[in-house]
Amino acid sequence: MGWPQLKSYMKNSDTVVHPLMIPQGCDDETEGVQSSERWVYVKVNMDGVVVGRKVCILDQAGYSSLALQLEEMFGKHTMSGLQLFKTESEFSLFYRDQNENWRIVGDIPWKAFINCVKRLRIVRKDHEVS
Repeated sequence: MGWPQLKSYMKNSDTVVHPLMIPQGCDDETEGVQSSERWVYVKVNMDGVVVGRKVCILDQAGYSSLALQLEEMFGKHTMSGLQLFKTESEFSLFYRDQNENWRIVGDIPWKAFINCVKRLRIVRKDHEVS
């Protein structure tokens, strides 16, 4: 059994198949997809998990919805789930900002966060981000 034939509109690499995939005016960067204003898709890595994922930061309503999406993506890799932003959690969430500094997620208001986040990393609380 072979692969199904591509539709003609899918063969043209200039055509955006889905509007959320890569918005116009965006460049595909190593860290994620950047629009002229902010990072739209942000890479997320978790310590101990080989494969990273990308999340559309603009699809999130705030820190709690980001935590829920990351729980769906990475929670199965732990016994008790990620439980991000809860005191009993074994994990912390860090982000890399425009100046290449790692900072703890939640240290600034959401709107400021979505304008400066370039990458996310989930780490055990007993480890440091380097």
